[in-house]
Amino acid sequence: MSSLEITHSSIDQGVDRKTLKTIKQRFLQVNNARLARTKSALGARQQIFLELLPMMFHVNHPMLPGYVSHQTPAGLAGYNPSKRDVQKTQRLCRSFTYRRQPTMKRQINGIFLMGSCGTVAQSESSDLDIWLCHPPINDEETMLLRQKCDDISRWAMTIGLEAHFFLMEDEKFRLGERESLSTEDCGSSQHYLLLDEFYRTGLLIAGRIPIWWLIPPEEEQHYDHYANTLRKKRFVRQDETLDFGGVGHIPAGEFVGAGVWQLYKAIDSPYKSVLKILLTEVYAAEYPDVEPLSTSFKRAIYNDQLDIDELDPYVVVYRKLEHYLLERNELKRLELVRRCFYFKVGKPLSRPSRTSSKSWQRQLMEKLVAQWRWPKEQLFNLDARNQWKVARVMAEQKQLVRELTNSYRFVLEFARRTRASAMINSQEMTVLGRKLYAAFERKAGKIEWINPGIAKSLVEDTLTFYQTTTVEYGEEKTAWALSAEEMIPRDIVRDKPIKRADDLTTLLAWCHFNSLLDHSTRVNIIEGEHGVTEYELHSMIRSLRQKLPVAKQYDDEGEEKHDRFGQAMRPTQIKLFINVGVDPLGHFRTQGIERLSSQTDSLGYSALRENLVLNVEQILVNSWGEVSTRRYDGDLALIRCLKDYLLMLPPGNNGTLPKLDIRCFCPTRSNAITMRVEELFRDIAACYYSGTRPANTRYILEIQKEYYVLQFIDNRPVIERVGGYANLLSHLGKLQAQYSPIVLDRYCLNHSVLEAIIQQAQPEQIQVFYQQRDTVADIYVMDERGSLHCFTAPFRDEHSLLSPLDQFIQSTLFRRSSESQGTGNDGFNFANFDLSHFELEYYQIIEAANAVQLTRRHLVNEISGGNFFNVQAIGDKDFNGRLLFNIYCDQQEFTELELGKDLFNTAARFILGRRNSHERYPCYITDLDLSRCGDEASGKNHQTVYFLQHKRRLERELNSALQNL
Repeated sequence: MSSLEITHSSIDQGVDRKTLKTIKQRFLQVNNARLARTKSALGARQQIFLELLPMMFHVNHPMLPGYVSHQTPAGLAGYNPSKRDVQKTQRLCRSFTYRRQPTMKRQINGIFLMGSCGTVAQSESSDLDIWLCHPPINDEETMLLRQKCDDISRWAMTIGLEAHFFLMEDEKFRLGERESLSTEDCGSSQHYLLLDEFYRTGLLIAGRIPIWWLIPPEEEQHYDHYANTLRKKRFVRQDETLDFGGVGHIPAGEFVGAGVWQLYKAIDSPYKSVLKILLTEVYAAEYPDVEPLSTSFKRAIYNDQLDIDELDPYVVVYRKLEHYLLERNELKRLELVRRCFYFKVGKPLSRPSRTSSKSWQRQLMEKLVAQWRWPKEQLFNLDARNQWKVARVMAEQKQLVRELTNSYRFVLEFARRTRASAMINSQEMTVLGRKLYAAFERKAGKIEWINPGIAKSLVEDTLTFYQTTTVEYGEEKTAWALSAEEMIPRDIVRDKPIKRADDLTTLLAWCHFNSLLDHSTRVNIIEGEHGVTEYELHSMIRSLRQKLPVAKQYDDEGEEKHDRFGQAMRPTQIKLFINVGVDPLGHFRTQGIERLSSQTDSLGYSALRENLVLNVEQILVNSWGEVSTRRYDGDLALIRCLKDYLLMLPPGNNGTLPKLDIRCFCPTRSNAITMRVEELFRDIAACYYSGTRPANTRYILEIQKEYYVLQFIDNRPVIERVGGYANLLSHLGKLQAQYSPIVLDRYCLNHSVLEAIIQQAQPEQIQVFYQQRDTVADIYVMDERGSLHCFTAPFRDEHSLLSPLDQFIQSTLFRRSSESQGTGNDGFNFANFDLSHFELEYYQIIEAANAVQLTRRHLVNEISGGNFFNVQAIGDKDFNGRLLFNIYCDQQEFTELELGKDLFNTAARFILGRRNSHERYPCYITDLDLSRCGDEASGKNHQTVYFLQHKRRLERELNSALQNL
């Protein structure tokens, strides 16, 4: 019978039992041929495993591997051990005896081998995935059966086999209820695709046959009706078949889920995954009229096309892909598919067979390769894959990534076109997407992983680093290059480097991350203007080996690694190389000068306060295993590096700071520079991440005679270059949204007035500090939010210096407390504020050698009413938002709206006229109302320094007018 025609209409009229028997015999013929091939690929001891497998699950015998108890489900459907089966078992267990039990309960429905067994891709290292099918059993029986499977797996390991058992109940499987089947499986997202794979690759060891065998390929869409009719009309017995369901319709979402899953598997098994993901693409391209390979396989059986080579599951996949790509004229993709297939089979045809007779797999591959017309040179090249070095691996990696990227785009486009969502839960989809992103996505500074399972080792015997100079847009640009050859300077012109980069650290990280160098690699550097010495180069390499991971982390399938992708990416490790290729004191060394100084701060060295950090080259590793590099140059190198470091993890988010490793190998003061930068990062971490200070704390750092102020604003670090000391004081007067402490770097302003003031500062307090200098005094006011207001005033005595300031602050506090809504937006909690019990703190500053002393002063206000009158200012905004003032001198009003630019001259003339002596000594604003001028939304303007700043401006204008009258 060459072909069997069975239609949907004929099943209701009856089916020829002889036809069903013929179909079953054909399937068993192919099944047994593949089983024989499976055994031929195993050693003698390993063959015992397959031969004894039915017996081990048929009986519970204490001498057999896997025995747990007599209550463990046993009895294999349709299995009646022959005398030969018993004899083989007795060779393993001499005391084994078997008694036939006609009435024994059959609790094992079937045993199937899954995967590459019996295929051209089977190898000595292939795992055995075994489906152990059983009827409904209770939880205790399930536990006993699972324990038996685990024990048999352990025994298999002792004879060199890795066997994995999966308990299967066909009815539950049809309903989509099953355990995870293997690392190749993505749960319920591939139910029908897994079933498709089972029907075309599964091998029946013993037990019931799948009823799917008996459903004609033309009737796949009516699978349930056909199967039920076969059972109902007793064309098959109930105890003769297993029913896992049909594959007539595969949901679009399965193709999306399978595509994403195989992309993820491609991270460490690209060749195998390319075949599977392209098969998914072919299925998706046929959608909705998809004919699964299992249906094509069954059609061949029904048509009596029983060539075991052409029915090989891997050959069937290849033929499907070949047909698809030839139709589309995508010959480059077809070549890649053929290479993937060749590597998957793993038979090096350029080498002679290891046995006297060629294996069937080798013969099949020779036939295929002849069809592909591959020359011998190509076979030699492919068979040397484990010896491929960087250039060849990078070329292959580009093709693989291009293929995977194209497939990913196809899957996404298919999902959009069919509006199908991947049948993977959203969390798993997110995890897979992140893993793909980490492995293959290109971005600025990222070190590319070039060897995802392509070659066994990329270690080079020799690596030579050298610097090149090119001209771009009329400007010279230097770069670094890497060669795998021994070189001298004149070789640079003709060399074709395997990798280029803007900086040396990027090249070193790329070599290390991709395992191009080990302890045996000879590493050289060609001298040039770069200044990198052999010592520095080798020191950097040693440091990388000690601290930096390599790309093997991508192969990690552990739960911990998987969990990392369930969380947002975060930096975990940072390595900084300071002053790569530069000597910060080289300009002195070339003159034969060795500079010694008591000023040892590496950010302000010697009397010249030189910054010894001239460049920073950074390597960053994140929690997803990505490695990236960045270079910082110039005077601001350290500042920019520090800012980027703080950007990675804002304070207060309960994250862990990345591990920091800092190295410097420059010729002078390398240890001191390393320690200084380490101290700086450690001190800043203690400031912002120890929980002892708010995030808006201001950190002051001095580098090369200039001050920098670091502060987090809206959870982002801001570092301002403020310049000299006077500019620093002005900057510290900026308004703050909340109380902002000030922290000085350990080398900044030691034993200074500012240091003493900062140490005295407290929240919700106003402190006034003054320091007499002959006829003037420097006054510092630290307000309730930590803003510092500084000015100089004439000094006659302490009382006349401080009394006007005290009256002004008391007046503004009274006004603010009266007008406050009790929101606490003012820097004070005015809801519970009692001005009568609030005392401003006054301190006199006394400087001594290497010390500053603050002496508390208590001010007694004794202002004589006869010689004193109030000068009040009230601010308001006009229609254009311009701030205008009205000035009241002893109740006399002067308005800017009326007087314009003559406001201050008129007010000054009035004040001078009220003085008996007509002296032009300074006048002071005693009260200021800005209630209609503030920023109500932010509350930033409601703090003491804001009032003092306007007071000082108004006083300057008035006193200038007084002097000019």
